[in-house]
Amino acid sequence: MNTLEKVAVEDVFHQQQQHVAKQKLTTARERIALLTKLKNALPAVKDKLVEALAKDVGKPAFEVGYMEIAGLAAAIDQTCASLETWMQSETRPSAIDPKANIEIRPEARGVVLVIGPWNVPFLLALEPTVAALAAGNCVMIKPSELTPHTSKVIKEFIPTVFAPEVVSVVEGGVEETTTLLQLPFDHIFFTGSPNVGKVVMAAASKNLTTVTLELGGKSPVFIDKSADLKRAATAIMHKKIINGGQICIAPDYILIPEDIEYAFVAELQKAAQRLLYNNGKFTGGDMSHVINQRNYDRLKGLFNDAVSKGAKVAFGGTFHDDVNQIEPTVLINVPLDSKIMQEEIFGPLLPIIHYKDLQEAIDYVNKGSKPLALYIFSKENKAIEQIVAQTTSGGVTVNEAMLHVFDPTVPFGGVNGSGMGAYHGIYGFRELSHLKTIYYASDAPLDETLYPPFDKKQKN
Repeated sequence: MNTLEKVAVEDVFHQQQQHVAKQKLTTARERIALLTKLKNALPAVKDKLVEALAKDVGKPAFEVGYMEIAGLAAAIDQTCASLETWMQSETRPSAIDPKANIEIRPEARGVVLVIGPWNVPFLLALEPTVAALAAGNCVMIKPSELTPHTSKVIKEFIPTVFAPEVVSVVEGGVEETTTLLQLPFDHIFFTGSPNVGKVVMAAASKNLTTVTLELGGKSPVFIDKSADLKRAATAIMHKKIINGGQICIAPDYILIPEDIEYAFVAELQKAAQRLLYNNGKFTGGDMSHVINQRNYDRLKGLFNDAVSKGAKVAFGGTFHDDVNQIEPTVLINVPLDSKIMQEEIFGPLLPIIHYKDLQEAIDYVNKGSKPLALYIFSKENKAIEQIVAQTTSGGVTVNEAMLHVFDPTVPFGGVNGSGMGAYHGIYGFRELSHLKTIYYASDAPLDETLYPPFDKKQKN
């Protein structure tokens, strides 16, 4: 990044700093109009986005449609339908003077930096932007350099909708991100890995900038003997192959009683055949490729390490080196000290661990970092409640997977190592707002009880 490019980025930032005072004062009607303009522009960018994501990660066009485009449109619709209510101040009487009034007013944070990920690069750059705009902020977007074609689409698309003082885009890699992180943003919204999240948080601390970190982790799946195994297998396999398994909330590993493990594996294999095979032949066009060679080699390494330590391939295990694609692979008898059980997989490899009793499985999960998501397949309410009550995770879906994240009206966020802060719906609006308390004192005589001089005060 040369000096002129750095100055250009700083100029846009200062332009937004100057404009944000005006942006904060926009009405609900004005903000809704801005978001509606974004939604109305989505059909025109869809074909370019499909082409870009096919080049970047081999994402199927259908997935682009429902995940990147429809997902963003739904978030905009939900925001626009409720924004006027969200923006209203909360009023209440004072607890220290019943004649006084208190107003709690949501106020824009200011200039927000949104750092998007590579796995769902359009939605996860724009959805936080929607929340930020709803709250009256200005936004600078930094798309991922690992999806360069999609980054270019975002860079060209945003100016067709927004003035640069409201929303702008900065492309580039580590150097550009470092330059941005040195600027005194009012809030940073980052989606990505925990390791990079730590870098973002450390940089933000130098300016005491607040952060939202949407990270990841090893999201476990609990299955007990009461579960509908076919339903569980179908749901898990589908969610494991979305985006080639490269989603922060993808099922990471299975915990299941040993005596139903093989029946479940059989159902998993049937589900994989229904979803991705035609007469036994893998149809790779319906599943994204691994993002790059580094991650492909990493996944190969996880697989080889597990097998070398005694894991067995229940099915799959085929690697297509020419296109960096891996067929859905299920591993059994996986040693707990294998690398695949130590780090987030982020790919279509699925290890299965069996347990003797439910508490054993719960204890195992609790030994690791708090996951971003947790899934339970059971018909026993007591077992479901035991898992929910005794584990901590960003969110839970029971008898399905990911649906607590797909619902745009409920909070989505992690805990500690899987993230901090939450968004979606009103929770995103609040996350990108400062709740300002305004105390309207009554005209009652001033209470001078606590005024000096203190030597004249009666001791209690």
